[in-house]
Amino acid sequence: MPKFNTKKYILFTAVIGLLIFLHITKILSPVESFITGALRPLLGGLYSASSSLRSAYNDQTRKKDFSAELESMGNEVNLLTAENARLKILEEENQVLREHLNFLGKDRSKHIMGNIISRGGTGNNLSQGQAIVIDKGAKDGISPGLAVVNGQGIMIGKIIAVQDYLSEVYLTVNPACRLAAVIQNQDKTSGITQGELGLAIKMEFIPQTKEIKAGDIVVTSGLEQNIPRGLVIGKVAQVNKESNELWQNAVIEPLIDLDELIIVSVLVP
Repeated sequence: MPKFNTKKYILFTAVIGLLIFLHITKILSPVESFITGALRPLLGGLYSASSSLRSAYNDQTRKKDFSAELESMGNEVNLLTAENARLKILEEENQVLREHLNFLGKDRSKHIMGNIISRGGTGNNLSQGQAIVIDKGAKDGISPGLAVVNGQGIMIGKIIAVQDYLSEVYLTVNPACRLAAVIQNQDKTSGITQGELGLAIKMEFIPQTKEIKAGDIVVTSGLEQNIPRGLVIGKVAQVNKESNELWQNAVIEPLIDLDELIIVSVLVP
């Protein structure tokens, strides 16, 4: 154990006491002023550096907090966006369902509503604009040849093939979808409609003697089995008439955008 040095302790205490005495009597004031003036730049620099470091640390902390807050707000915005999209889809589906029930509740004894689950048909090369597949099939009472309508009762196509729980629908713009039709003009002109490249509908076998014009409404004639009479197919957009031909034809424009369909109804006899 080191030995306590009494002499050094007494000397240290005496020096401290002397400095305190000299400070109180202000004898050291000139020396203290000199030292303070000499150290002021250094002390100022240390204070400035300390302030800069403290400011930088605070800025970094604020940036981290701000980044975390932004990330949290971004997550909340994403959640709200997803929820808003879901509610919008539900609202659209509810509106479509109300339209179907309103139309079908008036004069249709039986119908089967189905959701569109794919476009373009099954196992073929049809484009998306010509065929759809719905989630109802033979087990639900659907069979080939039945009419398919939208919520306003507009003819959008007919069942072409069924599986147990799926059905394929050829839309009215499909070349393979042929319908017995009649124009709602004075002569009640009849003909056959057929899709044209998935873009429009062509009505053929119209006698040359019949007067038709753009804007005339075309509906199903009821001459086809399982296709009710009076379902709107579209309206005449263009009439093609050649004097040397036996028949004239017309381009029929669908009244709705078939690409916007999400729910359809199959009319069951």
